[in-house]
Amino acid sequence: MNPVKVSNVTKQVETMTVSSSTSSDDNGTDSTTANGATLSSAPHGNFAGRYPAGIAQPITLAKNGVRHIRLLPSGEKEEVLAVGLACSECFSGPRLAKLLQPGFEYEKKAMEDMMAGNFAAPLSIHTSAGVPAALSGFIEALEPLLPWKATPEEKLDWCVSLQLEGASAVWAGIDMLLQVSILSSGNKRRKMVAVGAQSYHGPPSTSFGGKSPLWNKNYQVKYPVPEAGVPYDETELLDKYSAFLDKHGEEIGVMLVEPQWGSSQTGLVWPKDLLKKYISMARERGIKIL
Repeated sequence: MNPVKVSNVTKQVETMTVSSSTSSDDNGTDSTTANGATLSSAPHGNFAGRYPAGIAQPITLAKNGVRHIRLLPSGEKEEVLAVGLACSECFSGPRLAKLLQPGFEYEKKAMEDMMAGNFAAPLSIHTSAGVPAALSGFIEALEPLLPWKATPEEKLDWCVSLQLEGASAVWAGIDMLLQVSILSSGNKRRKMVAVGAQSYHGPPSTSFGGKSPLWNKNYQVKYPVPEAGVPYDETELLDKYSAFLDKHGEEIGVMLVEPQWGSSQTGLVWPKDLLKKYISMARERGIKIL
């Protein structure tokens, strides 16, 4: 397999040409691009992520909030404002450091114990074996932030499911809401999931969402939503949505709503009153909202 010789990185990215590479040539040395950068750090030839494998991708060297310093495949550095990008952060700088400090100390102690050959607190553990000690503290810290408030006479009936990434979190949420729906109504037939026509909840082929490039998703139906950059008449849109509920309302158990779309709709935010109408109309049909 010959190493990729990158002569025009901009053109390569724009055309999204799939290429392959190796990190070493026949002599066991790093192969290089036209500008001298090593292939192991420039094109990421064996990495398949957002772009096809073989596409050179920028490396984020450092960040401060939305300000990112990136190393381009050309070897140049640039500062960009990372707004959206499916990686928004609520905290940065000293506030984020304060938030992460307990976890940092926990990991540091675990590493010291492992290096010494001692028993060490788990950094990660499968739930079939047990749960980490930090879980109880996390749940206690989460409870005051719940959107529901309990009276002194009652205790809230709630639970939390933790997932590592968004697509699995959506699947888990749907699973839990369908169980709640079945337990509360006794109706086991309402198992369809309603998704926005332009929505995105993970890799399109295997996750819920508006696109399905490989397979037909027979477990979901798409409802009409506002589209970024496209004018719409609210009355007409609500009429289409009402017709959608008339047709599918009896089979839908859960409806997915993105209050703010990500890259699928350039960060478009729902008009507040329109979103309330959508949710109210769905709940009137007994549909659970995620």
